[in-house]
Amino acid sequence: MTNIYDIFLADDHTIIRHGLRRIIEENPGYRIVGETGDGLQIVPKIRTMHPDMIILDLSMPDINGIDVVNRIRKYNKKIKILILTMHKNNEYVYECLASGAQGYMLKEDADSELFSAIRAIKTGDIYISPSFSNEVIKNLIEHRSNAENKRGSAIRFGLTPREREVLKLVAEGNSNKKVADKLGISVRTAEHHRLNTMKKLGVTNTAGLVRHALRTKVID
Repeated sequence: MTNIYDIFLADDHTIIRHGLRRIIEENPGYRIVGETGDGLQIVPKIRTMHPDMIILDLSMPDINGIDVVNRIRKYNKKIKILILTMHKNNEYVYECLASGAQGYMLKEDADSELFSAIRAIKTGDIYISPSFSNEVIKNLIEHRSNAENKRGSAIRFGLTPREREVLKLVAEGNSNKKVADKLGISVRTAEHHRLNTMKKLGVTNTAGLVRHALRTKVID
């Protein structure tokens, strides 16, 4: 009997989920075991459905897509994650791969590339949409490889959960002291997290942090 590869769909657009389901179910050996348009329901649903792969929209309502990836990884490190998004942004790709996703596909490429992505990720490869230049793809994969080789160390282009908390609070206009008070840490530690975050994101001031937080929907 052929092993069935189970896939879970997470996208807040019903039409897109239906389109993905149609493409996937036309291929023997693959099936959709569940779907949701609610970002907060992803982890509870996959706990009962046990998919092999999740196809995840980066812009889910009520929760940032990177945070969803982190939550999935905390629950299960073996589930494959393919990000499906409209955002052609190198920084998003860095963050998604750093957080533990295995693929980043633009929605404009889904019709022709969906199964190339699924097969690549299923066999252990990293997939990035061909809409990105070859040089960008090469650099992204090298960054992913280098990150995986640095066990226990922070990845250059990925933020830790604490750094993401600091980023959100700073972007909302909080001073280092207020950040420290809200997180129950010292002002010196808050400053350290802020400087690390700026270094990883390649920005030099608070305005740069705010722009990043807005682009990645850390804040509205």
